[in-house]
Amino acid sequence: MHSRQCDVILETNISSNLIQETIPCQDGHEFFGQETTASEWNLVCGAESLGGMSTTMAVIGQMIGAALIPALADKYGRLLISYTNFIALALCYIIAAGVPWFSAFVILRLLIGAFSEGALMTMATLALEMFPAESRGFLLFVASIAFTFSITSISLVAYLLRNLSWRYTMLAAGIIGGHSFATRWILQESPRWLIVNGRYEEAKQWIKRASRWNKMDPSRILAKFDSELQSREQTMLVDENTELTKPEVNGEHTGTVRFHSYKMEEKLSVLDIFRNKHMLLTSLILWVVWFVNSMTYYGLFLLSGTMSGNLYLNFFLNGIVEIPGIFIYWFTINRYGRRKTGALFHAIAGVSLILAAVLNFVGDTPVLKRLASAMIFIGKSMITGSFSTIFVYTPEMYPTNLRARSIGMGSAAGRIGGMVSSFAALFGTYVPWGPGVVFGSLSLLVTILFLWLPETTGKELPNTLQEAISFHAPKDKKKKKTVISLNENT
Repeated sequence: MHSRQCDVILETNISSNLIQETIPCQDGHEFFGQETTASEWNLVCGAESLGGMSTTMAVIGQMIGAALIPALADKYGRLLISYTNFIALALCYIIAAGVPWFSAFVILRLLIGAFSEGALMTMATLALEMFPAESRGFLLFVASIAFTFSITSISLVAYLLRNLSWRYTMLAAGIIGGHSFATRWILQESPRWLIVNGRYEEAKQWIKRASRWNKMDPSRILAKFDSELQSREQTMLVDENTELTKPEVNGEHTGTVRFHSYKMEEKLSVLDIFRNKHMLLTSLILWVVWFVNSMTYYGLFLLSGTMSGNLYLNFFLNGIVEIPGIFIYWFTINRYGRRKTGALFHAIAGVSLILAAVLNFVGDTPVLKRLASAMIFIGKSMITGSFSTIFVYTPEMYPTNLRARSIGMGSAAGRIGGMVSSFAALFGTYVPWGPGVVFGSLSLLVTILFLWLPETTGKELPNTLQEAISFHAPKDKKKKKTVISLNENT
């Protein structure tokens, strides 16, 4: 009899004929090392696929959260939805640390994915709307550094708790996130969202609070704010293709016009993206960029698990390697613009990953292996820089009441790429150079797609749908608009 991991080979010698029979392990399994979900719920052998299902459900939860929760932020405000997600996320981690059923654990993993993505999308939107155009690039630089250190800290927490049950790791994740609640006494609702949705009194309170923090007199700012509101109420847009007759000039009609009230407050839906071909084209390109970014990023991260050496150290290094790309992003994002920066990152990443695949294919010497690993790390760093770029780039192309949803839809496309990336390690076992070629080729394709995107560097965020549409349309095809200010006597 020969024992293997999941079964036993029973050999029977009958009249000099050796008969082999494979039967499952009769006495269960014996586990060594740290207690994991696999050891607690016997997720091995025939039930091994159930272990991967919990991770898949987390990714599905992220996709659901990215698609649905930002819509709530556009409707009810960024601040309320952000902190609702923080509270729900912490509770889910704490409950998961004590839940005794695997089915309940899987459901909680789905919810954790949804709430974590919802918190990320809404808080990113809030942060971008709080800062002027020249500061948004630096803001994402700081956020990216914080994200990288949070990734690397996971390996430290996991290492310190390596001799304890997985439940302590889940509990630590829920407790560590508690610091985010303290920011509620500092952060305020997005002033852009308040103004666009007609909540002017709350916007004035925001101005007063900001003035106190900066030791400024709010009266002059409030007076300018009231003047701007009055001016907007008296502003009308005039379109060339309209139905009202223009006044006569020298006895002749000059054409017809249609007058539109210029309202800051407007209710928008995702369908508004599909109603304009220029905005739709931009959105499709952005979704492809998000898809390729996530597939490459998470694919390279998952491949780190197949690297030789210490698992915790490999995870740590895969986090630290992101920092050079983030610094390159900081130096280029305002100097060369969003479009050129994004194209540069993907071009370098594509070439690096293809070179890594070639080096893995042509030889098996230690030197070539180290060079291939270096190329992979460069590709990973560049993809991280691209992530920072599209996080600041995407919301700059959409109106305020679609901004959170625009990031959410991009992230949802990215989560599809994340699910596809889960097959990278399996693909790599059959074709070692395959993942590098796929990731590299798609990155080069995205480099070309960036040429069709508009540039947003130094431009204010569009508030209304009309502002966004005119921003997306080619300049030579934009409809000419005339702005007429009407006084009270008109």
